[in-house]
Amino acid sequence: MPVEASAFEADQSPTILKLGCEPSWFEKQLRALAKRPWLAILLAGLIPLIGRGVLAPVLPVPKPAIQDEFGYLLAADTFAHGRLTNPTPAFAEHFETLQQIIHPTYASKYPPFSSLLMALGQKLFGEAWIGVWLSMGILGAALCWALMGWMPPAWAMAGVLAAVLRIGLVSYWTETYWGGSSAAIGGALVIGAVPRLIRRPRVLHSLLLASGLAILANTRPYEGLLLAAICLSYLGWALARRKAGLVVVTRKIILPAALALTPVFLWMAYYNYRVTGHALEMPYVAHDHQYNVWSPWLWKNQPGPAPQYSNAVLREFWIDAYGKENQFAREHWLKAHVSDVLGLARFFLGWPIALCMLASAAPLWRNPKSRRVILLGGIFYAGCAFDARLFPHYAAPATALVYLLAAWALRTAWRQSRGSPGLRWILAGGVMAMFVVTTAAGLFTAKNRFYFSVADYHVKAKREMVANQLRREPGRQLVLVSYGSHHDPWEELVYNRADIDASGIVWARSLGPEKDNALIRYYLNRTVWLLEEDGEVKLKRYLASTESTTPTQLGRVPR
Repeated sequence: MPVEASAFEADQSPTILKLGCEPSWFEKQLRALAKRPWLAILLAGLIPLIGRGVLAPVLPVPKPAIQDEFGYLLAADTFAHGRLTNPTPAFAEHFETLQQIIHPTYASKYPPFSSLLMALGQKLFGEAWIGVWLSMGILGAALCWALMGWMPPAWAMAGVLAAVLRIGLVSYWTETYWGGSSAAIGGALVIGAVPRLIRRPRVLHSLLLASGLAILANTRPYEGLLLAAICLSYLGWALARRKAGLVVVTRKIILPAALALTPVFLWMAYYNYRVTGHALEMPYVAHDHQYNVWSPWLWKNQPGPAPQYSNAVLREFWIDAYGKENQFAREHWLKAHVSDVLGLARFFLGWPIALCMLASAAPLWRNPKSRRVILLGGIFYAGCAFDARLFPHYAAPATALVYLLAAWALRTAWRQSRGSPGLRWILAGGVMAMFVVTTAAGLFTAKNRFYFSVADYHVKAKREMVANQLRREPGRQLVLVSYGSHHDPWEELVYNRADIDASGIVWARSLGPEKDNALIRYYLNRTVWLLEEDGEVKLKRYLASTESTTPTQLGRVPR
């Protein structure tokens, strides 16, 4: 038997007599389910869907509040209307805002796959968040399939259950519109396909690998490319060690993947062309060229030349607020990345499993297969560390690697714990109880649900409160937004749907009496409001005449 094949196949054995102990009751129960892998995968997908559905009376559909969320939602609304992008609106400078481009077209800067899922939810159910909810079910199933490719099915199920409890029920990936579930799905398909292709090249697994690569390219292009390069390099090395025939590899892996990816990359080029006017320029890159003076790479310590911003709000954010964060990450690189690593551990694992992984580090390294996963994850993190910061949704492509190591750590701790079976059960039960309790305790905290804790934009949800008040007014509305000195530059209230002119509420930036009057005349049949935000929000209504801009106070929006 070839070396690589035996390394994978030996660990799939249904018995553990070679280790000198009989399977535990816990392992027997998990194996009974794992004997039906498609049932296990189905359950792994249904648990987060049903679990979050049960919580719906307590946690209703979340409201967007972060800049990034509105960027994804703009793309979702655009796709739901059957378009790839939108024409630049009239009076464009009033609608120029963060995380979107408005020239040469009006579109989100973000890759499209996550928004396509949200568009599906919006189109079929009238709610974009349904796409987020569905993505968590797909992620649970994808993680189960991925983990079963690397380790015994019983312990793969244990790792998936940890993932579902930790991030699949309530987390900022489920409660916001900017999470990492879509990128994690793509990464899981790639990571799960690799060991299966090593054991036995098959067209089906090659197509699943290609699907994962396509999703990564359309969610997190840099981190996805990094993970793809690492996994494909490992796949090539393992196949070379097996002396797999070039004809077989070409026919079963390379050719099917190439045929599947070719239309995907052609569509991506067409999408780029429609949005930016250049087939090889992604919207994200076009946005950076227009607004961002800071490079994401740590070795570039100085900002580039500042563009000509159309208003002070954009300049304040991209030069000052965003610039200060980037400068801090560069000047305090170690502190920033220690903070990021702790944040990743808190989000994905929780401290009981994180401590279990640390305690099992030595035996995990001695296990050939878990050592390879550690190396794959380590190289991925090293590549991501060149970015200024590393948040969980940035690292999302490697989610399956995280829970592979978590499952191996639990398995190792169980196998190597000393004492009678009863004592082992007490120890294992204690770890799982602490994991469940600490996870449950954090489910409804703002830090867990929205990721931010100091400035909890989602709890305040100022824009949504104003919108709710305006929906009770007759007719259609135009809101002119003006910021004071206490405005938080990370909180932007100027966001619109894909078809601005057809929207019930149009949100525009106030740019002074002359420009505002021209905009008001364009929207002649709308009720005009002034929204002042200076830490708190106050909504005022303009007089009916477009010749006057004297506001009369209508009321104060409650915090």
